[in-house]
Parts: sequence; C-alpha cells; structure tokens
Amino acid sequence: MIRADADGRIGMGHVMRCLALAQSWIGFGGTVRLACTAVPPAIAERYHAEGAEVVLHDRWPPQDLVDDAAAVVVDGLEIADADLAALAEEAPPLAIIDDMGHRPAYPGALVVNQNLHASHRLYAGKSDARLCLGPGWGLLRREFRPTGAEPRPMPDFASRLLVLMGGADPKGYSALALDAVAAAAERIPSEPEVILVVGAANPALPDLERRAALLPVRIDVRHDVRDMAGLLGSVDLAVSAAGSTVLEMAVLGVPMIIGAQNESEVGPAAALARTGAAVDIGPLEDLDPAVLVETVTALALDPERRSKLAENARTLVDGLGADRVAATIAGLLPDQRGNS
Repeated sequence: MIRADADGRIGMGHVMRCLALAQSWIGFGGTVRLACTAVPPAIAERYHAEGAEVVLHDRWPPQDLVDDAAAVVVDGLEIADADLAALAEEAPPLAIIDDMGHRPAYPGALVVNQNLHASHRLYAGKSDARLCLGPGWGLLRREFRPTGAEPRPMPDFASRLLVLMGGADPKGYSALALDAVAAAAERIPSEPEVILVVGAANPALPDLERRAALLPVRIDVRHDVRDMAGLLGSVDLAVSAAGSTVLEMAVLGVPMIIGAQNESEVGPAAALARTGAAVDIGPLEDLDPAVLVETVTALALDPERRSKLAENARTLVDGLGADRVAATIAGLLPDQRGNS
C-alpha cells in the first residue's frame, strides 16, 4: 500500500515518484494500492494503467487496507508524525519516503531520501530504520531507465528551451519563468522555441496559454505530458523547479537551471549546483527576473558549459533506484528474511 496525495497545493511529486515504485513492485510480481485523500484523475488513470488500485478516503487509510498490505510506503509532508508512529506499530513493514529529515522521529523499517544532499546526519538519533540515501535510490519511472543510446550532440546555441514548475505550481512561478525565458530567447541567434509544461494539477492552464500567445517568440504549451522522458530528451536547456524532476533531467543529461519552490527543494538544488550538475538560482520567491534572463542567455550561448553540466548530471543517477527500493522492501517481508 502506498500512502500519498496530489493536488494543487501539495503538488505531484510524491505520487509520481511513488508511481515509479509501483511499477517496480508490480514488475516483481506484487500488487499495489494507492491510498490517497486527493489525486487528479489523470494521475489515477496512470496508476490504473500500471495495474494498481486507487482508493480515495477522507484522511487515513481504512484499517482493512493496512491489514491487507504486505508493506506500507508513506510519502508526504502533510502526514502527521503521530500517524506514522501508529502505523509503524502495525504488522506491515513501514517505509517512509522523505526529503528534508525534518521530523523528530522516523519510525518503521526503511527511510528513503533520494536527494543528493541526503546524509546520515539528517537522521542521527531520529531513526533505527535502514537508510537508503542519495540519487542511487532515485524513484524514476520506467521511461527513464538507461537505453545505452549515445547522448545527443550539444548544439552551439540552444534551440529548444524548456520551462517546467512541477505538476501543480501552487505559487504561480510558471508565468515568471516563462516571461524570463521568452525574453532570453529573443537574444539567442538560433531563435529558440520555448516549451512550457503545465502539470496535471495546475489550474492556471488557460491563463498561461493566453500569456504565451502574447509573447514575441515561439511558445509550445504542453499540458499533462505523458512522455516526459521523450520531451526532456529533446531539449537543449531547462528551467525548472528543484523537485523530483531534477533527477529525471539528470539521468538524461539535460542542462538545467533550477530554483526552489519551497523549503524542501532548497537543499537538493544547492547540492546539485555544488556538484556542477545544475545552475541554482535560489528560492524562486526571491528571484529577480532579470537575473534569470541573463542566466538563461549566457548558458544558451555556451555549449561547453552546457556539456559539462550534462556530463556531471549523468554521473549522479542511473535510473534503477525504484528497483533497488522495491527489492529492499521485499527483503523486509517475513517470508523473505530467511532467504536473504
């Protein structure tokens, strides 16, 4: 059983990375239930397409769902510490997917933090669980698994610029980023196309479409993209929020400029920048649009730097983290312990 939510306030990252785990678990022969209080229909459809069940409930999953589960996975800042503690006392092994190490305690058998900044210090004195830390445990969907194909050649001038601010963008950063990237595009000799991705839980699609139509460069607005790997693999430079998408871009070697939408993204963004895998423009609430215009322009005109960013990013993620997490959870099950 996976316990995670998605809506215009929470965003899509929790349920989408859990979808990757669901794919792996089902691929190993298991079954999956997503227990949620909110999920967009388009995302529920994606779970159904994988063979998973989606159960909507008012707050916490009904006891019969917990009792029927071989293991429980919880992913979400809004889930109370007391609920986690109570769930850890039940029979199924509990795995917590985390980003910040901010809770006073992490009960259960497993803690997964896929972010580059994750360290044992975050959980010192807070948990006796096994810690699965870093991008090697990144929960990436099947489409992001390695294919062995050679990386795309890096053009002298970026000709496809991508803007994506997550599945919900509750603070409306898409408009700010779109305006800045469009302004940068006017300065680039290749006259690049700007692609704006609007997530399934973002209610601002009509406003963003109208805004895009008024800008003096080519804007392609995409909504609820299903083939995200194909899209990311086709762009020369991305401007993105620093959520789970950064690992998707990293495995594909997409040069990226990233900013934090919220506190949980500050640490991952800074860590990626320290490794030379991304350019971090800091918290988006403090962003000067002129700085973003200059940053995009400079990077779009610098193929050597874009190549280095892509190379550094590809070394961080191999796309197999979901299988590792699923196998680790399977190893916690009573009938597996004697065989491990």
